[in-house]
Amino acid sequence: MIYYDTISDIKSTILEPFRMCGRFADDFEATVGGNDECDCMEKLDEMTERHGELVWWSGYADEDYVAGEYIGRENFKYD
Repeated sequence: MIYYDTISDIKSTILEPFRMCGRFADDFEATVGGNDECDCMEKLDEMTERHGELVWWSGYADEDYVAGEYIGRENFKYD
């Protein structure tokens, strides 16, 4: 799944095994979901034809994800 123009606070009932965020040369931002990091990076790479170089990327982070990997809210550790 691709979440356009957002790199945080995704409201989705679909929890993919992995999510990665990216920002492109034209300032377009997206978060993509996939089965693993490689799957997500391939999706971001495909977007470079339309939006230019991928200038920043990271694993998605919220209460369900740490460094892009789904861990589930019940396993999230608060600092």
